[in-house]
Amino acid sequence: MERLLYWRGLELQMLVDKVLYISAYGMLVLSDWHLGKLGHFRQEGIFVPPMQLQGELARLSGLLERLPVRQVVFLGDLFHSAWNREWDDLMEYLQGVKGVDFILTIGNHDVLPDAFLRDSPLIVVDSLSLEEGVVLSHEPVHVSPEILNIVGHVHPGTEIYAKGRQRFRLPCYHLQGNVLTLPAFGQWTGLHICRKTVHNRLFAIMGDEIVEVL
Repeated sequence: MERLLYWRGLELQMLVDKVLYISAYGMLVLSDWHLGKLGHFRQEGIFVPPMQLQGELARLSGLLERLPVRQVVFLGDLFHSAWNREWDDLMEYLQGVKGVDFILTIGNHDVLPDAFLRDSPLIVVDSLSLEEGVVLSHEPVHVSPEILNIVGHVHPGTEIYAKGRQRFRLPCYHLQGNVLTLPAFGQWTGLHICRKTVHNRLFAIMGDEIVEVL
């Protein structure tokens, strides 16, 4: 399932897969994958479940098979902190995908040495602009109100209350003013809970559908 937003006639598809698809550009946008995070924890002596890199890559492969994609934009925090073997596995995977450009807008966790990025299949930028008045970046940048800024960074989520005092914490898309924040694509990122106000819109991912929180 998907939920549509429009900006100056440009269709933005919010998918339950925690990615944004912009069909006019064949562009898949995802944020805060934090690959290598479990490996980083293991190096620090923290017990975590076995790493699931192949499962993570299979999620992206499924999207590339399902949608006509020419560009994949990683909105920062693609990899978590220092190098580990998962970086090499990721680069090998990206090199094997033909006909798709991979673009990284640098995030605060993208701290690998420049040489790693230079030798990678990634196109590395601070931000990316579309002609419809859209800027993609890891964190919000100072743009005019006429520009839509698509960002990541905070891993937005919301709480849904159900019968029997049940409470569910769910990832969500968060739109406030001219800033659209995407949910974290990574599985081990946690949530920053956003509250519904008169100034924002929240779109919660509930299984196979996206529901606006009213």
